[in-house]
Amino acid sequence: MGETGMAEMTDMAEMMAMPLPDNTLPMMAGKDQFGAIEMGGMFTTVKIREGLARNDYKDPGFYKHPKDTVAHEVENDLPPVSRRTPLNTEEGIEMTVRKPTGHAGH
Repeated sequence: MGETGMAEMTDMAEMMAMPLPDNTLPMMAGKDQFGAIEMGGMFTTVKIREGLARNDYKDPGFYKHPKDTVAHEVENDLPPVSRRTPLNTEEGIEMTVRKPTGHAGH
């Protein structure tokens, strides 16, 4: 596994199909309108929404989000980052520090 855990297995699974037992669903093979569903382990995506007929198991397609409810990338110039001024350390800071002496005080 790499930086994103099992999510990187998606790339490998798309490159080569591995045989599975008849009663097994493939992991890491789901797609939605935003890309791959990268959830490893026992994970199920259930499509529940109004307007689906009882016992109708056809794929209803992707969820239609209400207008202006999906995040999107904003393309504009950001204001400059303001940083706090550093503390005046010319005079120094007085501290009392006690170094560890062992594990006897547990």
